[in-house]
This record gives sequence, structure tokens and C-alpha cells, in this order.
Amino acid sequence: MKLSPPLDHLAADPVAAPEGVTVRCAAANFRWEQAVSDGRTDEYSAYVDVVATHNEWRGEHKGYLRSFVQVAKDHPRVSQSFMTVNSLAHLKEDLDNTYLLRLESLDSMVDSALLGPAIGEAFWLRFFNSQKDLRKDRLSDADEKLRGEFVDQWNVRRVQARPIFAAFLNDFGGDLPAFVKADWPHLLRDRLGLTHWPSTPGKPLPVALICYTLDEVREARLAATKKGAVASFSRPTVLDTEMSAAFVPAPLLLGGVSYGYTLDLANTGLPSAFTPELLTFPIEYQPKHIKALGFISRTHALQTDAAVLDARNRHVQGLQGLPGCGGFGEILS
Repeated sequence: MKLSPPLDHLAADPVAAPEGVTVRCAAANFRWEQAVSDGRTDEYSAYVDVVATHNEWRGEHKGYLRSFVQVAKDHPRVSQSFMTVNSLAHLKEDLDNTYLLRLESLDSMVDSALLGPAIGEAFWLRFFNSQKDLRKDRLSDADEKLRGEFVDQWNVRRVQARPIFAAFLNDFGGDLPAFVKADWPHLLRDRLGLTHWPSTPGKPLPVALICYTLDEVREARLAATKKGAVASFSRPTVLDTEMSAAFVPAPLLLGGVSYGYTLDLANTGLPSAFTPELLTFPIEYQPKHIKALGFISRTHALQTDAAVLDARNRHVQGLQGLPGCGGFGEILS
């Protein structure tokens, strides 16, 4: 990624390293990113303009995300992730239809004080101990009404049409009934590199397993072409998410089949395989998309700066072992 001179200076490792591991890793991501076009880089640099410190850069980066990526639903243009300017990162439009997985926090949704007539609490109490009902096509009128109202409220609270980070069910065995019997909350949290969960020590985080199809994404995107949407799927880049030590860009493979590869928080060795990750055009959730409910109650393994740096270095070493990717990234000593 060809940065402007001020950003190029801040992204240099000798400048970023004294600021700590989080800043150092975030800066390295910009040096290693290969999937951001020159046009998008120019727009980003013009928005950020001249910044003198990493804190200023982080603040401007958040502003960029709000303005161009995590846009409001009523915004006249879609997220830049799915516009022509991001074509270098777009995936093939004709990917075979299959199921996608996503982990969603329900922390605020099950707080009855936030939902008025206790819809969130009622939904959780009804379905947490009867989760097979979530995967049924039809329930009683009362239960259909409850889960329909819950999802309607949830969609109302999702005020941004931001890209959705997702993974393929096939990379988790492909068997949904078997997968929901496993410890899927912690498995997904770790495999997808979600270091921010749980955010409150000692307080289990309620989560939902979301499952939807590529065809549903394509249908949502086709309805938004007048807002500039030209792609349904894209690979994650440094310009699609907040600055993070848990995110590592992946080498760019041409041909529209180049995914992101998540940092596995539980892997203690040199990775020989990776979990593909993609961004999907935002969809409105439906009751059928909620397949299971659970809690994240345990912390992940990367609780220190040293652990984060070691995990990233092993991840990068694994990426360097992919065909033709020997020169990707660098090991941060």
C-alpha cells in the first residue's frame, strides 16, 4: 500500500515500535497491505491528510471508517468496500452458493431495559434452553411472533450498513447440526481472531451464531446498485476495519479468489492452514439466520503484548510458506 509521506513515516517500524506492540502491529499492517488500490489509497490519504502522531492517525482512521466504510443505512452511497474503487480486493461474483458463519454479540439485545417490553430477555429465555427450535422452519404463532419481533428490533438497532465479516461453514466441518453441539462460541472467537471478546472480565458475553447464504448476499447487493454497489464480496483490508493488532493482511492472490486469513488465537504452533475470511455486502437479518445461542466466558490466550507479537510472527511465517508468498510481511523481533 503506497502511503502519503506523513503516513509512510508513521508506518515505519523504527517510528512505530517505541509506541508499543499495538501501534507497531497496526503500522506493520499498512506496510504489508497489498489489496488496496492506488485510487482508494489516494482517497484515504486525502481524508487523513497530515498527521503528526499515531494517536492522530488512529483518530482520522476512525473518521474515515465512519464516512466511507461503516456508513449509515440511509447514506446515498454504499460502503466503499463494495464500490469500484476497491476492485482490487473484490472476490468473484459467481462464487458457488454456500453457507456463511458469523458470531454476533447480543449483550445489549438481552438487556430488557434497552428493549422496552423485554423482547430480548423473553427471546433468550424461550430459546436458550430449546435451541433446536431456532433451526425449525415453523413454530407456534406466539413463538414466531417473538423471534420475529426480536429480529426486527435487532435490525432497527443495526443503524449502519457496514460490511459483514464472515467465514465459510465448510471451513468448520460443513455440518451445522454437529457444529452447534461443539463449543462454537469459543471456537469461533479464537479461529476468527476476535480479541475484544469478552470485553468485561468475569461477565459471560451472550452471543448468537448467524448463518446465511451467498445468494442472500447477492440479492441484497443487486438491490443497491443505484447506490454504487458493484461487488457482493470482498477480502478484508486495513481500510475496512479499525487499527488492530489482531488483524493481519494476507498476501494478494489475483483472480478474485484471494481471501483474508484470520489469526487463530488458540494456535500455539506454526500454522499450516488458515481460516478464509471475507466481507459480505450487508443484509437484514431474518429469524432463520439465528442458529444457536451461547456464552463466551473464557479469555483467549493472547493476554500480553508478548503473546500477541509471538502469535502474529508465527501467523506471518505461515503466510510466507504459501506458494509464491515467501517475501510477504516481516518478522517483528
